[in-house]
Amino acid sequence: KVKELMAHQRAALDEATALRRKASRRDSHEAQLHEKLRIISGTAANKRLVSSRGEQTRPMMEKVRQAVFNMVQAQAGTVGGLPTGTRWLDLFAGTGSVGLEALSRGCGETHFVEMDPWVTKNVLGRNITTCGFKRQSVVHTYKAEDFLRKAIDLPRFAGGAFDFISMCPPYLLVSYPELFDLLGRSKLMHETTIMFVEYPSQLAQQVPDKVGPLVRVKDRKYGRTLMAIYGPAPLAGEEGEEEG
Repeated sequence: KVKELMAHQRAALDEATALRRKASRRDSHEAQLHEKLRIISGTAANKRLVSSRGEQTRPMMEKVRQAVFNMVQAQAGTVGGLPTGTRWLDLFAGTGSVGLEALSRGCGETHFVEMDPWVTKNVLGRNITTCGFKRQSVVHTYKAEDFLRKAIDLPRFAGGAFDFISMCPPYLLVSYPELFDLLGRSKLMHETTIMFVEYPSQLAQQVPDKVGPLVRVKDRKYGRTLMAIYGPAPLAGEEGEEEG
C-alpha cells in the first residue's frame, strides 16, 4: 500500500508539473501578442490584428500584402476589390491577415487552415471577430497537408473548388514538392482559380510550372519575399519582375 500511495503521489506531482508548464507556455504566448498588423483596404480597413512573435507561420508584411492583392485583383478584372460571392482558401493561415484582407475587399467566404489550436482560438479567432467576419469565415484546425489529403479523399470537402488560394508556409518546415503534389491531386482548384505561393530563394527549383489545371503565370520578388502566381493558361506570358 505504501508503494501504491507513493506511485499515486508521483503521478499527481507529474500532472501538477505538466499543468504548470502548460500554464507557463500559455502565459508566454499571451505576453508575446501584439497589434502591429492591420487590414489595408475594404470594409475592415485599418482594423488592427493581433499576432504572436512566437508563431511559426509568419504574417505577410503589409507592403507585400498590398502589392499581391493589387495584382490578384487586376488578374481577376476587378481593380476596386474582389468579385462578390467568390471563395478564398488561406492555407497556413496564422493570423488570418491574408484571408481577412480578402473578405474586407469583397470576397464572399474564406476558409482558414491553421494547425495550432492555440493560434486558432487566441489569434485567428480573435482577428475574425475584430473584423466582423465570423459569418463569412470557416476555420479548419488541421495541418495543411492533412487538409489537402482529406480534400483528395472527399471531392466536395470544404465546399469544393476555390476561386482564390493563398499558401504562405513556414519556409523550411514544410515539403514544397509534397504540398504542390497534394494541391494538384485535390479538387480545390478550378480552371480559373488564381493562386499565389510564397517561397524562399533556396527552394526556387521546387516550385513547379504547373499545379493541377493552373500554370505559373508570374513571379514576383518583394524585397526578400518571392511569390509565384498561378492561374489560367491565357494569363501566362508576362515575365517576372522585382518590386521593392
